[in-house]
Amino acid sequence: MNDNQSNRYTENYLIDFAQAQQLLIEHSSPVDTEIVDINDASGRVLAQSISSPVFVPPFNNSAMDGYAVNSQDLCGADQSNPISLELIGLTAAGDNIESITDTKGKAWKIMTGAPVPEGFDSIIPVENTQLEGNQVVCFSTPKLAAHIRKRGEDFSEGEAITSWGTIINANTVMAFAALGIAKVKVFKKVNVSVFSTGKELVDDPNQSLKPGQIRNSNKPFIFEWFKDLPVEVHDAGTNFDEVEKFVTDLQQELNKGTEIIISSGAVSMGDFDFIPQTIKKLGGEIIFHKSKIRPGKPILFAKFPNGSYYFGLPGNPISSAIGLRFFVSSLLRNILGLPQEKPLTAVVQNGMNKKVGFRVILKAAVNINSTKLETTILEGQESFKIKPLTQANGWAVAPENKETIEKGDIIDFYPTMLYWQ
Repeated sequence: MNDNQSNRYTENYLIDFAQAQQLLIEHSSPVDTEIVDINDASGRVLAQSISSPVFVPPFNNSAMDGYAVNSQDLCGADQSNPISLELIGLTAAGDNIESITDTKGKAWKIMTGAPVPEGFDSIIPVENTQLEGNQVVCFSTPKLAAHIRKRGEDFSEGEAITSWGTIINANTVMAFAALGIAKVKVFKKVNVSVFSTGKELVDDPNQSLKPGQIRNSNKPFIFEWFKDLPVEVHDAGTNFDEVEKFVTDLQQELNKGTEIIISSGAVSMGDFDFIPQTIKKLGGEIIFHKSKIRPGKPILFAKFPNGSYYFGLPGNPISSAIGLRFFVSSLLRNILGLPQEKPLTAVVQNGMNKKVGFRVILKAAVNINSTKLETTILEGQESFKIKPLTQANGWAVAPENKETIEKGDIIDFYPTMLYWQ
């Protein structure tokens, strides 16, 4: 097919990157929510704001092994002038809170984490003492409240802890556990199905290639890219340019209510690029087709009446990776209640020329030099070249209005994978 007006499936054809991003947001909405146990919540996105229901610590407790004392009783105590106190009790972590009425001149042995008996105001560390019978000989003067963890010193009751849209990780799970929060409301995992297209593809790495065949590298990449995200990924199969079979298989995904359907290949204007026609045939609306980016220009985004989103990624592996990283990721963040990603910035270490009017997304490697990020634009920027990805840790993004990227320029940089944990 020729790239002419009659072959366009949408008014939003070959649009700016920013316009494509805006359309992704306008045509998507958050998924439903569910309640999950905190032990199953890591990597999920909170769909509620959480405040502390209690004080933590719930009681004053000792930060040291030592003795609970009254600081005034030890005023002036040091190595040359020790002061002795009468030992009258012991409390370990997990014991009940004691209340002592007569604490003057007294000491109470205490372990780390144990509740401080009422009537004492400080802890003297065990290493600053010597026990002689029932007398505790003290060689230092503790300050008032020394080594006491105060009730509510970590979390106060009613204090805001996490906000709506927080990505839960081990740190937040620890906080929830400390607060006695057993379950939280999160956005549901997103169901994703992945098609590959092309009769040249071979999925089995153990199968020998025949003339004209290539190995399917896109699908393993897509599955790996999704691995740590809150999604359930399903292999919808590889279509060997069999249009009617693809119609049937895509209809099955729509019947299942799959939230995001992804295919790689068959979205350009070639004789075997059947994805756009199939989407229209099954009632889908093509929101945009092609964006002014390189690589990845043929990217397609559509939506079906049942709410399913469809991404047609180009077949070249780097174009497919860019479609995933910069388009699918934007929609995923929006439907999971997250703000859109903001890039890092880095200092370019080597320059290049580019075409004005296109946003160019470049395989790049960034490193930290002193207090700044520096990025090297790698050799081998063609969309079929995978080898540079093995040296890359992200993407440098050159804006549309620049023709030359020079050493020392500041450029936007996106890590290879989405920041999630």
